[in-house]
Amino acid sequence: MSPLRLLFAARTAIVRTVPLMRDARVPLALKAVAGVIALLVVSPLDLFGDIPVLGMLDDVALLSLLCMWFVYQAGKHVEPVRVRERPGSSLAVTR
Repeated sequence: MSPLRLLFAARTAIVRTVPLMRDARVPLALKAVAGVIALLVVSPLDLFGDIPVLGMLDDVALLSLLCMWFVYQAGKHVEPVRVRERPGSSLAVTR
């Protein structure tokens, strides 16, 4: 996977994480696991904390991977929303 695709996938996952955390269909256990892992990543106990630039980059990379994992796992519990095109307008979401 190219770095550009990976950055786009991470950005998309981060944007989708907050609504999925609020969604009642996503199991509470999955939300709790993701929350605990996020707290561990941003906690002061850091693996590469003493290296100036790498300390921040590993946190960003781990949080991005966590968001991608959470969106993938939550997607198994939330049914997709159908999208259909209406004549003369943009795409409309139907449930």
